[in-house]
Amino acid sequence: MTSTKITIQSFYKEFYGHNFLRHFRAPTNLKIRKKRHSGNQHIIKNPKILWLQVYKWSGLCPCYIHIYNHGLIGNLKRQNCSGMVYDRAFFDFDIKHHHSHKLKKELQHLRRHGLKYKQEQQNELKEQLRNLIIKDHIAELAINEAKDFAIRFKESFGSYPILFFSGGKGCHAYTFFSPLKNVDINRALSSFGENLLKAYKYKTLDLSVLKDAKSRLSRIPYSKHQYTLLNVVPFSIHDSYEDIISKSLNPVVELFQKENYLSSFGSHLETIDPILKQNEDLKKINKKANMAKPLKFNSFSGVNDHRAYFKKLLGSPKSEHPDKEYVMYCCPFPKHEDNNPSFKVHKTGYECYGCGKNGNLARKKDYLEFKEWMDEIK
Repeated sequence: MTSTKITIQSFYKEFYGHNFLRHFRAPTNLKIRKKRHSGNQHIIKNPKILWLQVYKWSGLCPCYIHIYNHGLIGNLKRQNCSGMVYDRAFFDFDIKHHHSHKLKKELQHLRRHGLKYKQEQQNELKEQLRNLIIKDHIAELAINEAKDFAIRFKESFGSYPILFFSGGKGCHAYTFFSPLKNVDINRALSSFGENLLKAYKYKTLDLSVLKDAKSRLSRIPYSKHQYTLLNVVPFSIHDSYEDIISKSLNPVVELFQKENYLSSFGSHLETIDPILKQNEDLKKINKKANMAKPLKFNSFSGVNDHRAYFKKLLGSPKSEHPDKEYVMYCCPFPKHEDNNPSFKVHKTGYECYGCGKNGNLARKKDYLEFKEWMDEIK
């Protein structure tokens, strides 16, 4: 009997496809000519090119790749999401740990001067990080929550996601499905993640990854973490923490067959997305219906307290911060879909952190500009 050799390239071929268009990125933290060097970015078209980049940068820099295939080279160059192939979902579990965060900051500072700058000090910091992960088990909560997620996911959608240890203090989960059409992947995954947190109170699930799924990159399987030199490796719900660390220290490429991880999750996203869109549209209609006309005043020093003014205009704020003397609303301006309150109103003015609009309605110029924006809503 002959056995097929399992290589990293064959793994990537099954995991990412025979041909694809994604960005590979290896941020370096280095400063070149007094400017921060953002890192190495390359267009990846097939598993061989991907493997060559991983081989070159693994262990030196983090090796990231776009989660989704962009479909066309023009879409990739222009960062256009319209042609992306949504055939998977990616979940990130990561523990917040003060001491490891401090060590990473120190390492990043040293690495800006070069990978060999104060090398003994860099090696000592790396060893401390490894010990936190290997001996102190700081990634255990993230791993256990990912396992719990995988079990619940299989119950709901028919198959386990594939789980990966990140080589650091967290882990990743991927599920696969038939490519989706006419689904806002950010909206659907963000809603799913929020409901997941409400139901199971996961402390390590990173919602920002789901809210911005289109532009996210993820660590590449079987690449080495740049600080710990531990490998990104798959694990199962039955593996102990020690088993996972052992695999990461001595990685052996495992057989991966995508059909084993195909789930009905894509159908779920197709079902909930139109409902979410309808709810968003209703919120917009209600916002316009409840929008009172801007208060009129002859003297442009008439707005003594913008918080009171906007309360009459928009109703009760989404959140209040009396100790810092400001309140937060969802942005009322047209062409800004703001579901997470980013419109800050304090006594002497307002500012939106999303669209950037700001002003002081005690000034005539700002008032007229504000009135023009409000008229667009009517």
